[in-house]
Amino acid sequence: MKHICPYCGEKTFTPVQKALCGGMSSAGKPCSACGGRCVNGKASLIVNSVLRLIALVMIIVTYFVHTTKAQIFWFGLLPLLIAFAAGFVFDMFFGRLIEAIKRE
Repeated sequence: MKHICPYCGEKTFTPVQKALCGGMSSAGKPCSACGGRCVNGKASLIVNSVLRLIALVMIIVTYFVHTTKAQIFWFGLLPLLIAFAAGFVFDMFFGRLIEAIKRE
């Protein structure tokens, strides 16, 4: 399963390459066929922002409510790791690539 380059229209990006293209503020990854730089679009930005905001809220609540190390791990660190992993999976399989605005 490959994803389509917005420049040339060819299927050149694997899911892992697509996830590693970065967000809209990055320089992106070049297409192997045409060399155009591609990044993940606005949907990726919104999903990752919401996931990390939820993780931040859970970390703040954990700071004030929980006391043991196990509780801090389960309610503080784990949601942050899940947010990053879920954002990576979203970038791999959902959303779409767009042309990079930022130059190298």
